[in-house]
Amino acid sequence: MTSGWQPVSAWRGYINQIMYGTDLRSRVDESLVTRLADELIRQRYFTHPVEDYYQAAVAGLHSGESLTLHENQDQEAARDLLTRLIRTLDKRKPWPEPSFTSLEADEWSRLREAPIIGRIPLTERDAQARLHRIFSELPGNSEERVLILRMKTGQEVGLRSTSFSKPGIEVLTHSDPASTLTAFRELTGVEVEPS
Repeated sequence: MTSGWQPVSAWRGYINQIMYGTDLRSRVDESLVTRLADELIRQRYFTHPVEDYYQAAVAGLHSGESLTLHENQDQEAARDLLTRLIRTLDKRKPWPEPSFTSLEADEWSRLREAPIIGRIPLTERDAQARLHRIFSELPGNSEERVLILRMKTGQEVGLRSTSFSKPGIEVLTHSDPASTLTAFRELTGVEVEPS
């Protein structure tokens, strides 16, 4: 007896993110393709590197599998969207480096003992909304949640929250405090109160 379980293709999650909220009952207009390319390159709402989404689109198109999320969506419209998105991204190479990227929570051990250089006067929820990134719980420590960012300047900061609803997220780094705070403010648009 078989379970009916099917393995999920590695590209599926990326394609689902691209197509989420898109009306694929018919061919989409060029302005949507351009906006998607802009957002993939900016990496604000699409938080993985643009290369990951690009490779997923290529793999999805070559897979022969269904690309749509729902039965009422048109497969040809989905194929057309991905094909035009790939072409648009190709024309915009080399892609600019994003203002900042998030790192995995297991990188926290490098920043755990770093000096606190400032505090963000937002709640964790509000900071997540502004940064379009999610804080992670540390294994064995449900009281602290962390977010690690690498800015395009190369500086890394750790953000530590101890309350989802109270303002005051700590900013930690081993880099120069003044230049790191300046870069953080400019690249994320989030204000920090120096310690």
